[in-house]
Amino acid sequence: MIRLPEGTTEASRSAQVKNGGYMATYKKNVCKVVTFKIIYEEQDLGSENAMSFKPEMSHQIFGDSESIFGYKQLAITINMLHNSCLCYLDLKSAGAINKAGMKPDDIIASLDAWLPSDTTRSCDEFVEWIKNEQHNQIYGDVISSFKCKVNANELSNSTITYKITENDMHNNDFKDFHARFETYIIWFIDAANYIDMGDPKWVIFYVYEEGKHQVGNVSCRTPVAFCTVYKFFAYPNKYRPRISQIFVLPSHQKQGIGTNLYATISKKFRLDEEVIDIAVEEPTSDFQKIRDLEDCGVMHKALLEQKINYFTTSSKVIFQLGYKNKIGKKQMQRVYDILGLYYASQRGYTYHRRIVANIKTRTKDQSDRDCQPGKRFCKIGPSRAHPDTMLREVVDVEFERYYSGLAPSVEYLKVKMDDWLQRNNE
Repeated sequence: MIRLPEGTTEASRSAQVKNGGYMATYKKNVCKVVTFKIIYEEQDLGSENAMSFKPEMSHQIFGDSESIFGYKQLAITINMLHNSCLCYLDLKSAGAINKAGMKPDDIIASLDAWLPSDTTRSCDEFVEWIKNEQHNQIYGDVISSFKCKVNANELSNSTITYKITENDMHNNDFKDFHARFETYIIWFIDAANYIDMGDPKWVIFYVYEEGKHQVGNVSCRTPVAFCTVYKFFAYPNKYRPRISQIFVLPSHQKQGIGTNLYATISKKFRLDEEVIDIAVEEPTSDFQKIRDLEDCGVMHKALLEQKINYFTTSSKVIFQLGYKNKIGKKQMQRVYDILGLYYASQRGYTYHRRIVANIKTRTKDQSDRDCQPGKRFCKIGPSRAHPDTMLREVVDVEFERYYSGLAPSVEYLKVKMDDWLQRNNE
């Protein structure tokens, strides 16, 4: 509803309402007018059945409003060749605004900084690229493969083979390819940044999908996911790998690809004697569940193999086993608590209450340490309330925040642990 100031005449009110409606036709939500399309064959360009998906965000490109002003019936299609990720920007509209003092947004200028440098706006040029596409190009060394059943796909198989490759920063062709593929992350990962591909400490893992395209029956390899890892030096001769970004194409999410990718990466680093532990930079809630499942699965299997009873064994013994499996201190505490809640769910309320009480006691002890006299920083600010009351409130808030953060992973373990054990015992 358009709100007008009091005293507005009926004629001016109608004019302003009409003008507001007129202006609204020229303001577009970016995430609704932009479409990504994966191109295998020339026929895919005009096909509604080609693999496509919408972006989730655009504020880094078009500002906080995530809108474009000045065009009617706007459609922006970012066409990406399935293997090389060469890009064709197709921009269509029914016309730009033509009113004194108003200019349409410069869409090309906004997009230029974020699209691959070799993006074309010529359909004819892109068609030539399609004809010259190397459908089977693959970069890096294949370190793992797996199969997934898919619901819908441009490839004709219902069960698809995926290969995971490891890439370093010495191949210039790969760096050019990755610069094109990582275009996606700005549209799907909040506060995403492109990595410095001149830094040799970066390692990039890719997932390639293999199959035959429905139309041309052409054997294809299509990159569908990647993960960037930075190798931080650790004195004197070791390193700490930290996962920076992990991204799966929206068309391929919820199919187990991210789970298999993380499992492969973590297994590789767990077996490396030069690795101290594996870290993750600001994991999303979805990725945290994947990470928790893998780390808890590794620990669960280790406890079974060594016949260690979680409830009768010192936590120090279990933590040392976690460190041996390259799980860092903070993540290991989380894994320890998740496993406790998971095991307690199989044993009954008494065990569950015991685990919860342990977590709450640890939360209180940590709050006590943080607020000891002489601490430079104290989590509890000045208040008129009694110190004991304040501490209880802080403990309750911290406990609830931490405990509620564990719950999704505990439930995920209940559903996925048997599958994890079967997959890792083969």
